[in-house]
Amino acid sequence: MAAGLNDTISAFIDYLKKERGFSEHTTAAYQRDLGQFEKFVQKDGNSDIHSSMNKQHIRAFLFQLSRDGIKPRSIARKLAALKSFCRYCLKQGLLNANPTKVLATPKPEKTLPVFLTKKQARDLLPEADLPGHLRDRLIVEFFYGSGIRLSELYALTISAVDTRSETVRVLGKGRKERIVPLTHVAIVMMKQYLHDNGRSGDAEEPLFITTKGSRLSKRQIQRVVERELSTVSRQKKRSPHVLRHSFATHLMDGGADIRAVKELLGHSSLTSTQIYTHVSREHLIKTYRQAHPRAGGSAEDG
Repeated sequence: MAAGLNDTISAFIDYLKKERGFSEHTTAAYQRDLGQFEKFVQKDGNSDIHSSMNKQHIRAFLFQLSRDGIKPRSIARKLAALKSFCRYCLKQGLLNANPTKVLATPKPEKTLPVFLTKKQARDLLPEADLPGHLRDRLIVEFFYGSGIRLSELYALTISAVDTRSETVRVLGKGRKERIVPLTHVAIVMMKQYLHDNGRSGDAEEPLFITTKGSRLSKRQIQRVVERELSTVSRQKKRSPHVLRHSFATHLMDGGADIRAVKELLGHSSLTSTQIYTHVSREHLIKTYRQAHPRAGGSAEDG
């Protein structure tokens, strides 16, 4: 009897969580994408692996997504989930061949990441020690000063920060650990934050907490960042990733080696980091157009 598609998807998600160490956010995305495909093939009465996982059904699914106006980037993500699922099925002996092997991934539209200007970053994080909102300002300082992800900051404990070396130990994607430097300002602010809350500096408790003492949720952290960014930016996107992008872009603008930036960001491939080379180049060209007297066609004789 052929394996059921629903049960196999559940087993695959369990495999990603327990054996591959994927985050809840990533596994939830895989589950949504594969669940959408399952609903699509079930319309024609397909409910097992062999009748569902073939090139015809997968192509029809991708075509339907395109007709529904789904963006190429989202379609590419759903195809990546299907490819990963098929490799798993092949490994488990549930499929004899990989039906996604010959399917090309749609090219996503080129969009540059949203980031702050250096002036906006300075206005967001003034050197002067402003009263109030210490925890919220510390959250922003951690994001912009170290480039860590939302999930990484959320999981931080007090002991993850080494105040002597001014570094933080984070657990990234695939449960890969890395050490990231922090700004001296972040260390000073963190010590003050812990002191004001009467907390130990070496505890295994969460670093960022609510007024009631529980770990700050990811959504609460997002709201903090949205609120803080709204004071310096009118851009629609005001997420923690804007600060991560700003961190990387400003490093590249300052002449940092791309391989060093890759390690700091925790990217598994240099390809992911190369976007900041494009951002830097775009910024450089924009600066040239605005500053050079002959670039904009508005030069005056001097």
